[in-house]
Amino acid sequence: MNDDTLRQLDSELTHLLNRMSQGQRRQLAKEITRDLRRSQIKRISQQKNPDGSPYTKRKANFITVQREIQFVWHGQKRTLRNWRGNSKTITGQDTNKKAQRSFRKSDIQRYISIKKDKISTERKTKQTRMFKKLATARFLRAYNSDKEAAIYFLPSAANIAGVHQFGLTERIGNAKITYPSRQLLGLTPQEIRHIESQIIDFLSR
Repeated sequence: MNDDTLRQLDSELTHLLNRMSQGQRRQLAKEITRDLRRSQIKRISQQKNPDGSPYTKRKANFITVQREIQFVWHGQKRTLRNWRGNSKTITGQDTNKKAQRSFRKSDIQRYISIKKDKISTERKTKQTRMFKKLATARFLRAYNSDKEAAIYFLPSAANIAGVHQFGLTERIGNAKITYPSRQLLGLTPQEIRHIESQIIDFLSR
């Protein structure tokens, strides 16, 4: 929904609401936020933006398994399996000697091949749903009065929700991570029509 549509809706709603008493407006706001919170939670659980597009999927988490490395050491070809290394040495299962051995990198004349595998830490059958905790009544709250109806996240969840809502950059340790925008809050066309129907039904009581 664009800004012009929202402004038009706001103008129409203001005109209708001015005809109600404070008690009526408070009751209507309560009914609107009740249904709106329910539908927002449902949409977030479905991993969809307000326009119906799916959330950008989370990048898969992988661990790197260092399978095998081959190199020339003092003129000899050496093969290590399940190896690991640091700044000075390489350690692994030496297939020639059939034993665990370490080699100084400074003694290695050249590398022949390095085999690594990336293994996903996610379950292949089903990707973990994002915002599982945020999409609950515990964190997504409703506020209503005779002047206002709002859906909001508790302060403890508002920061992470805002980072994803607007696609911001967050610092984790020494790294900066920029997240794709995933709109947690926002009115869908269906919700707009439902709110309009709620107001009309309320006025006709």
